[in-house]
Amino acid sequence: MRRRAATPPGRLRLVSIGLVVAIVLLWLTAFATTVARQHAVDVVRGTAGPGFLAAQRVHADLSEADASAAAAFLAGGVEPVAQRRAYQHSLAQASTQVLTLARARGTASTQDELTTLASQIPVYSGLVDQARADNRLGFAVGGAYLRQASTLMQTVILPAADRLAAAEADRIDDGYRRATYWWQPVLVTLTGLLALGGLVVAQVVLARRTHRYLNVALVAATVVTAVAFGLTLSALSAQRSRLLDGRDGGFVPMTLVAQARVLALRAWGDSSLSLIAHGDGADQDSDAIAASARLGYDRSGHAIGSGVLPAAARLGGPDAATRAPLPGYWAAYATTAARIRFDAADLGGFQNAVGLALGDGTTAFRRFDTAADTALATSQRRFDTRLTSADDALGGLAAEVSVALALAVVGILAGYQARINDFR
Repeated sequence: MRRRAATPPGRLRLVSIGLVVAIVLLWLTAFATTVARQHAVDVVRGTAGPGFLAAQRVHADLSEADASAAAAFLAGGVEPVAQRRAYQHSLAQASTQVLTLARARGTASTQDELTTLASQIPVYSGLVDQARADNRLGFAVGGAYLRQASTLMQTVILPAADRLAAAEADRIDDGYRRATYWWQPVLVTLTGLLALGGLVVAQVVLARRTHRYLNVALVAATVVTAVAFGLTLSALSAQRSRLLDGRDGGFVPMTLVAQARVLALRAWGDSSLSLIAHGDGADQDSDAIAASARLGYDRSGHAIGSGVLPAAARLGGPDAATRAPLPGYWAAYATTAARIRFDAADLGGFQNAVGLALGDGTTAFRRFDTAADTALATSQRRFDTRLTSADDALGGLAAEVSVALALAVVGILAGYQARINDFR
């Protein structure tokens, strides 16, 4: 190298090698960043995201099954066909989702939760069927079986679904972190500026020494490098923006609405169980009031200014219109639920409470539940759409940058070779 540096051709060759090394560094950082981010997005989009949605759906379906079973039991004797079908449909949907999760996820981190769900859902179903049979025969023990089934659901099955959803949410958070590392664009920027700066300085020095002010190959290499550099930064910026939009406009409202729906189903089921207990439902009433408070409403149905529903309504975004009716719908149901509790506690008002629960109470709750399900589906679609868009932002980028920088290397070598040939 010392001998080469002692001659003009040798120095030109060393400079060309240095520029090629700078281009290779830019290629390595751009290629590695693109591939790493694509992999992180694929994990969120292909496994963690669907897994989280499935776990949330399992939780919602199981909660709806539990609430529907209690409402059907409350009707006495032969339960309403619609309530029975709602229970069966929700339980079947939850069982199918659990089976899908078990096939897709076999890791130790979620195996215990999947085992709990797979083994305890049939136990719960058996208890409900026993309660239903006793209720048809007019046996009071049916209520005890139903309370046992609901206790199993609330203390064992739903917490397992919660842990499963939390595990998938952690994977989504991890995927988001790896797909939006701040230092990756910084590293690409530094190597890109190094390559472009080196090319510009090298051409200025070469023009002064050779008095040839235009080297077409080197100019082309500079332009191609600048295009590849700009394209990489633009794609990384677009990918990050779409991911954040999917998180803020899809994932966050989706989790809030799902939480609101689960709390609402819990309060509705508690109301039915309280009536089934015939005056011994103070614990269920307290739990229903606590669930409503977490939603943002007091025991009389008045807003308290904080809670899941106000938080969901304040998020805004393109899908805000689907969440806007939820507070009003829940306030209407919470007011009806307060009347049900008042009538049930009033001497001689029990039958009025049951009639109100099966009539206006069910209608008001179904109005809220339908709106919540619509808002949840809308947020899920937006989340999935933005993930797909973020993945598309990097689609083909690695190959395009590789080809462009390979051409830049060819341009550098060709441009310096032309000047080296002048010394022969």
